[in-house]
Amino acid sequence: MAKPFVLFVDDEPHVLDGLRTRLYRQRRQWDLMFVSSGRDALELMAGRTVDIIVSDLRMPEMDGATLLSQVCQRWPRVTRIAMSGQADDSLALRAAGVSHQFIAKPSEPGVIEDAITRVCELREAMNNEAVLSVVGRIDRLPPVPAVYTKLVEALADDAVTSVQVCAIVKQDVAMSAKVLQMVNSAFFRLSRSISTVDEAVVYLGFNTIRHLSLAAELFGRESSDESLRGALAAQQDHALRTAAMAATISHGESWRDDAFVAGLLHDVGKLVLLTELPQHLAAARDEAERGGCSLHAAERTLYGVTHAEIGGYLLGLWGLPELVVEAVTCHHSPDRIDGDVLGLPAVTHIANGLVGVASSGAGATGPLPDGPDSTLVARLGLAERLPAWLATLDASG
Repeated sequence: MAKPFVLFVDDEPHVLDGLRTRLYRQRRQWDLMFVSSGRDALELMAGRTVDIIVSDLRMPEMDGATLLSQVCQRWPRVTRIAMSGQADDSLALRAAGVSHQFIAKPSEPGVIEDAITRVCELREAMNNEAVLSVVGRIDRLPPVPAVYTKLVEALADDAVTSVQVCAIVKQDVAMSAKVLQMVNSAFFRLSRSISTVDEAVVYLGFNTIRHLSLAAELFGRESSDESLRGALAAQQDHALRTAAMAATISHGESWRDDAFVAGLLHDVGKLVLLTELPQHLAAARDEAERGGCSLHAAERTLYGVTHAEIGGYLLGLWGLPELVVEAVTCHHSPDRIDGDVLGLPAVTHIANGLVGVASSGAGATGPLPDGPDSTLVARLGLAERLPAWLATLDASG
């Protein structure tokens, strides 16, 4: 397998020299190239395959946001990482729509190396060129317009509280994902990962949230396709019920809020397929119906990759916490969930399964393809608790 090709772009010669020295040892794992302008980067990319581009934002003639926007349009499979040493709100917001991650300048030792290593691992695990290209184009996920309207109205009220704003943001999968992407980018220089929407909104502040919403960086536009709107609404309802179920299962745990986030985002891969590859999803559903199997099993048969892995890949590119990414990636793969102690991946799998059971009208232990895996449930000693958890779903409608 060819080594990943990583392109660095910065107009400051001493920065490029420092990167060459710093990353010299990585030449065994990666092919590295360093150029001093956006124009040079585009010329190089027109003649050879690039896997990852890392660009400074503040450059003359063509700034980094413009460069990354062109890369997104022309070579969507390329992973895009922005670097910046100045917290310029307008430039950050422009870059947020076209970059997968931020790296602060100057960065701590190992930050650049770790970011690139993680991207390479994600790309290798995905190993599907069509999906890499589709996910590469995603800078926002499909919205629920009513929620967007609520947020804009709330932010126009000077008396709005963070509790009110958080409650609105948490209703929408797209908003939650993009807010978490931004706050976890190195641009904000956090010393730890933030995995809850409440913390993210408080940290970013209303001004940034307002700018993001008004610039439509988070939400996109309402679709004129009635069937797509219905599918997105149904997916939204499933995500909210799964998030609530995950929070219920993890009651009393220190990571309960993380469980809510993982439940909310567990099916972002389906949102990608609904909007970018609807024929892919339709074919998988037909295959599942013909074969009497689950959707993810049909996806594996047809394409070698599932919506769970697509979602995990996207969130991993965005730099969300690894446990959340793992939970999303594994929510249909209980055989990949290790240990005998209840953790985030297991909670997400069980919550999704229980919501599927409740939606079908079957009992908590019904042998449904998308129900909780009985082996995992038994290993964790949770079988007796399933009926009570399912009852909470029945009570909430």
